[in-house]
Amino acid sequence: MNSKWKKFNNKLSLMLSTSLVVSMLSMSLSVSAEVATSKSSLTDINKSYAKTEISKLVEQGIITGYADNTFKPSQSVTRAQLAKIMVGALNLKPDASEAIQFKDVKEDLWYAGYVGALVKSGIAQGTSKESFSPNKNVTREELAVFFVRAFGWKQQDVTGQSAKPLLSDLDQVSNWAKESVTMAYQSGFIKGMVQKDGTVKFNPSGVADRQALARLAYEFVTNKSTYDNYMTPAKAEEATEESNEATPESPKPSQSSNKGNSESSSSGKGNDSNNSGNTGGNEQVSNNLKSPGTYTLGNVTGNVTISSQGVILKNTKINGNLKVLQSVGDGDVTLDNVVVTGTTEIQGGGPNSIHAVNSILATVIVNKADGSIRLVLEGGSDVQQLEIKSGAIVENSSTGSIGPIEIAESVPHNSLVSFKGSFDSVLVHAEQVSVEFGDDSTIGNLEVLEKALSSSFKIGQGAVVNRAILNAIVQFSGQGTLVSAQVNVDGVDFSQLSQSPTIEVDPTVTQVVYSPGSVELSAMNSTRQIVFTGITGTASKDITSMAKWEAEDNSIVVVNSGKIEAKGNGTTQVKVQYGNFEMYVPVTVAVYNEGESYPTLKAIHVTNGSAKLEFTPDIDMSLLTSDHFIVTAYLNGAEKHLNNLQYANGEFTFDPVDSYGNTLYVTIESDADKTLFAGSQSGAIKLTGFSGHIKDVAGEAVANLAIDFRKGLDNKTGEIVGSVTTDTYGNYQIYLPPGIYTGELGGGSTKYIKTFLVAVAAVNVENKNENQTAIEVPSQDETRIVLTWGKDPRDLDSHLVGPAGDEGVFHTFFSDKQHYYNDELMVDLDLDDVTSYGPETTTIRHLLPGMYTFYVHHFSGESTIKSSGAKIEVYHGAVATPSAQYIVSEGSGNERYWVVFKMNVSDTGAVTFDAVNEFTNIDPFYTFQ
Repeated sequence: MNSKWKKFNNKLSLMLSTSLVVSMLSMSLSVSAEVATSKSSLTDINKSYAKTEISKLVEQGIITGYADNTFKPSQSVTRAQLAKIMVGALNLKPDASEAIQFKDVKEDLWYAGYVGALVKSGIAQGTSKESFSPNKNVTREELAVFFVRAFGWKQQDVTGQSAKPLLSDLDQVSNWAKESVTMAYQSGFIKGMVQKDGTVKFNPSGVADRQALARLAYEFVTNKSTYDNYMTPAKAEEATEESNEATPESPKPSQSSNKGNSESSSSGKGNDSNNSGNTGGNEQVSNNLKSPGTYTLGNVTGNVTISSQGVILKNTKINGNLKVLQSVGDGDVTLDNVVVTGTTEIQGGGPNSIHAVNSILATVIVNKADGSIRLVLEGGSDVQQLEIKSGAIVENSSTGSIGPIEIAESVPHNSLVSFKGSFDSVLVHAEQVSVEFGDDSTIGNLEVLEKALSSSFKIGQGAVVNRAILNAIVQFSGQGTLVSAQVNVDGVDFSQLSQSPTIEVDPTVTQVVYSPGSVELSAMNSTRQIVFTGITGTASKDITSMAKWEAEDNSIVVVNSGKIEAKGNGTTQVKVQYGNFEMYVPVTVAVYNEGESYPTLKAIHVTNGSAKLEFTPDIDMSLLTSDHFIVTAYLNGAEKHLNNLQYANGEFTFDPVDSYGNTLYVTIESDADKTLFAGSQSGAIKLTGFSGHIKDVAGEAVANLAIDFRKGLDNKTGEIVGSVTTDTYGNYQIYLPPGIYTGELGGGSTKYIKTFLVAVAAVNVENKNENQTAIEVPSQDETRIVLTWGKDPRDLDSHLVGPAGDEGVFHTFFSDKQHYYNDELMVDLDLDDVTSYGPETTTIRHLLPGMYTFYVHHFSGESTIKSSGAKIEVYHGAVATPSAQYIVSEGSGNERYWVVFKMNVSDTGAVTFDAVNEFTNIDPFYTFQ
């Protein structure tokens, strides 16, 4: 979550939202003053698309026009004006001293105090380290962010919003604004602009004007209740707690009672547990099931919430939504003959399960933070669609229909999603998850989307997956059967299956060709790549790795994905098959100067821009020139000219090829006369990778810093598969095959602590913001606390409490980063990471005697601390290795705070560490009050 969001939400509650907008629009939006006007006197609104809204707001006295009877509907709003609006609305005290860091905000300007107060509160930051840009116009995306904050919405609040297509220019929205713009659009609060082709644009960088502000303000003030279903989960639960509480059926006679309002009642309970309770009808009944028992609610108009384990809901139709809250914990809930026309969201429940028996559920969302949940479908239950947003076990023994199942992109890394039973369709969006199909299960279609990189699929004994469509590099294993697969990417691994699937061909391929037309190899172990191309209409595609290759005589050559390797003299052919297409490549091996110790080309190592050569025996490189080689390259099934191809000292270099996602094949062989050596070698590189920027905690670029990459998430000790060094501006770029990588930077002889970054090389898009912060080794007098974690949750926060020097305590965290004592900086949170992985660094500049306590806050509410892989390293003094280290232990439970350790500093300055490792839902800071 963007740090601006969370800081703003610490200041602004939903209860202030309406007053905020009224206050905002009652204040001057420009330097010139507004005066009271009537709607009939405004002379320039007739052509405004917000004429009605402007008139209504003027009529209500919420906004006013200018002295010349104009409203200026198309006039823009600046950042300085918005600062004044927000400071006044939030009743903050102007503080110009906080604005002096910005060179463009002079202390004597009218807006300096407003800018300073806004920065001090953590609501806003500058547009750069030294600039606030007070006269910069507020953009449409900024306006969307402001109103979403006013609503109090959070990302996890958007449920069931996928009916609308995405905005066509969403990729042009700034990363920090994407969530807000998406929520505002999906809710209907902003409309966008329909284009001729039917798509909808938002124009995020467009300037926000007064009429746009008036329309949104009118909608907010007048129709706010329309958007109430976008309340935060916490607020939704609070609202439910205030609603009427249903009582369970009792096996003993009981008197009827009226617990509701005039439109809601609870009828007399029956004489035994088989009595249905409410008599039905289309009543608005009590809808919060807060204690264990059996409930029958009849025909409900509205929503129902289950907040206790041990609930059995029977014979009920819910014309609305059903929510099983986190408060159910690891307990059980049963739905027996229940119909839900809206969404059934399951946030709680344990490994023993949520049971749906003979029930009909339109949309089911499974989203328990720690993933320890089991959903069992029994009897004749029907589920129209099922979305899994966390780890889960889903079992289906129902004779009913189970619609498509989606494993959402938000499922945390390394989660386990297990299926047992029969399912028609499973779609996987999630990256690096484990999916298991239990013994004897049946899956109709499995579709793996592009973002599901590095996920794995285990097919149990007797289980059958009839067909898989694979758009990401994944791995299969198990004793079950994958019947057929349509493989749309290189690198899918079927090697751990008991038998490989039948590979489907691309039905659009109408012709195949290969190149070169024949192969001659002049040295033992020489290689030569055959590139196999499918023709689709006027286009072509590389199908080399998707075809089936077979050598006629393995004593002469062997072949792997079209790469032929010489094993003995002779003539043979290699068969290549793709669907009904079958071709034969003639191959001749004739070793040059056989029996003599004549140099041969042993290997080449290809990158996007170079090919390094190895010879056996070694050869005098000074004798070699480019004339002694023949270099051939292929891309997209066609021969590729390599620009600026040059040779020196055993290495060819060329301009990198810009063709993201494709495979570049390079073959280097001796000249026709084999003047100084014989043989040939082929290499290939998938043109995928990523780039990023390395800065220090002060935000300055870190130049000439080496980064070593290993394959896999959190792989810190394996083989290094690629290395790169940052340039003068702290930037780097590296080409690596598709997958997830862990980069190591710092340590050794550098002045930085060893830290890691996680980056993804995707098949379809180049990730250009795989950034990281390099952390310097502390000085002798400093103590540095470094927090890192995995992808999930997105935002963990560092909190440090300790002696303030005045018999009190200080508390540093994201909205109060620095602690001073006697005008000296004592402690600061010099980095607050809000994008994921960390590091977050807290530095104690000078230790005071007393007890320091460090704890972690799980701010985002997604996934759990216990599944985050969080690690805290403490560096006491000028050391490059940690003085203490703490790693979160895995387990169930979704507590929001982790109290990690205490550090005691004696009067003599001696430092000792004590592990605490306690989890709680109460902010530990309160224990220091």
